[in-house]
Amino acid sequence: MKEILDKFARAQESLVTQQSDFSLSAIADMVKLESIDITPHYQRRDRWHVEKQSALIESFLLNIPVPPVYLSEDEYGTYTVIDGKQRITAIYEFLSGKFKLKDLKEVQELNGFTFEQLPSQLKRALSIRPFMRVITLLKQSDPELKYEVFLRLNTGGENLKAQEVRNVAFAGPLNDLLFELSENEFLRKKLKITSNKSAAYRSMDDLELVLRFFTIRSRWENFGKKISVAMDDFMAENQHTEVNELREIFLYSIERCQKLWGDFSFQKPLNNGWREQLIAPLFDAQMVAVSLLDSGRVQELEGAQDAVLSATRDLYENDPEFHKAVTQATGDTLAIRNRVLKLKNMLESVEV
Repeated sequence: MKEILDKFARAQESLVTQQSDFSLSAIADMVKLESIDITPHYQRRDRWHVEKQSALIESFLLNIPVPPVYLSEDEYGTYTVIDGKQRITAIYEFLSGKFKLKDLKEVQELNGFTFEQLPSQLKRALSIRPFMRVITLLKQSDPELKYEVFLRLNTGGENLKAQEVRNVAFAGPLNDLLFELSENEFLRKKLKITSNKSAAYRSMDDLELVLRFFTIRSRWENFGKKISVAMDDFMAENQHTEVNELREIFLYSIERCQKLWGDFSFQKPLNNGWREQLIAPLFDAQMVAVSLLDSGRVQELEGAQDAVLSATRDLYENDPEFHKAVTQATGDTLAIRNRVLKLKNMLESVEV
């Protein structure tokens, strides 16, 4: 019982909060002055569409209560959003004239209006009268408890994506590296990421692929766990590790894949061509195999792209074990080992 009471006492002392009511104009000004960071890296990448943003503004116009937002004080006077990013963004963007009201249900007369086009009385009232309750976790709070607040707030509504949870639970140099490497131009091309609105970007597929490579490379011979669990473990084990070597391995591997397979990297053969879609198990096999291959051999293969593509097609179409390893139960230990090993053996035996 004493341990429980001690834990309770520590929690009371470790999380220091402050509650305030801010006007909408004050919130918008804080975003404009960059006092509030509305894009912390651990937050989800998608955003509300204009109809949902408009519905929030309508709630303020009708004096309908809106849930509080939670901020984390990073330095004195600067904050990141723990919960409420979309609400704060909608307030800032509307008061800044970035969208027109759309699909309002109760005050349809205002559909099509920007903030500046509202009647002056409404503009003043909307800027000053509605208040948003802001709960701030102050700087002196325990960082681990801040993350726990984030997880509990965000898992109560729309489900968090696995990578969003990792971004919070395992924040540190490795997580920062995932964001850095996710910007790789060839990776973005293969995932068809052309803007921040692209599906693979919003769902954080780019980060997960980078982490997937590191995880599978570290234990491909004896995986033993579901890929998602193994990725969690890799993040936990390497959360604060030196990342320079990992950076070099990833960049080396993806650059070599681009040279060996060109635009057909990570794609499966289809009829006489290649299906224009990144296949994660083929990404595993090619990236990990290239990273394990002797660098001299890789250099030899760089001048024989046609031979590599032909051998890859032959492996996919004529080796049942490899085909199964990249198409069925792809997270099994045997499937992971088979596809990496067989593709590595293929690269070692291609005649150049």
